[in-house]
Amino acid sequence: MNRRISFYISIFLTAAMLASFRWPMNNGIITSSFCESRWDHFHDGIDMTSIDGKVFPVEAGTLVFYWDKSLFPLDNYPGGGNYKILAHRDGLYSIYMHLENGMSSKKIYTIEDSLGFMGNTGHSFSRHLHFSIIKPRERTSINPMKLLPAFPDMRPPVISDIAFPIGGKQVIVRDNSNIRLTQHYPLLVKITDSIAGRESLGIYRLSVTVNGKKAPGREFDAISFTRGRLDVGGKGFENLFDPAGYYRVEGVTYSEGENVISVVASDFAGNRIEKEFRFNARLDMQQ
Repeated sequence: MNRRISFYISIFLTAAMLASFRWPMNNGIITSSFCESRWDHFHDGIDMTSIDGKVFPVEAGTLVFYWDKSLFPLDNYPGGGNYKILAHRDGLYSIYMHLENGMSSKKIYTIEDSLGFMGNTGHSFSRHLHFSIIKPRERTSINPMKLLPAFPDMRPPVISDIAFPIGGKQVIVRDNSNIRLTQHYPLLVKITDSIAGRESLGIYRLSVTVNGKKAPGREFDAISFTRGRLDVGGKGFENLFDPAGYYRVEGVTYSEGENVISVVASDFAGNRIEKEFRFNARLDMQQ
């Protein structure tokens, strides 16, 4: 009975916490997701656009820092352009980047107070909002999807190819093909996701099984700063992604003859896809 009570209490507390969070744009469209590959680094947040462009706090909070070109007209924009940082409860901070010039310096914000408008300031290729949720004391950036209301999404990810990184290139492995391997290369998997059908987003979970043996799973729920580098689950960017944008799976071994690889990918909404690949390997490895 005590376990059941504890279970319902935990659900209630989680629901209560989520109830105070909102998306930072009305009728917003997600254009980039948390922890996507940005060629040489993780995408630390979510990008959005909306028709009216108005930006709101994800939760009521206090302004702790902001940068606006109108205050520093002789300075170059920082990478995030005009931005605001709000402090919330439980050590959470939210960051809003690439805002238009001329933001207000209001100190206290409710969830209905506008922070400004999405812009194209800083290192930006088009008008949009980039926002992140961080815990500075823990040196951690949290996947905003874990705290925000569910976002409508009915499309599963798409698994297109597997490949090996050989000689600085991505060698695609066709189904039932024959391939000579001189070492147990990391497995590269090409996966994309979409909500509206036009975006190319990252995934939330990845599971790979090679010849019945599971490789370490991946869950992109937080980015941490440890030992002088950013990592996800203790793995650095170069361990999780290939420069060409493939998901990288290390520590796998292949068998002489037929190899069967099962890839399972899912997005944060729980849309799931599974795909099987088969190839024949000739192992030509020095002992």
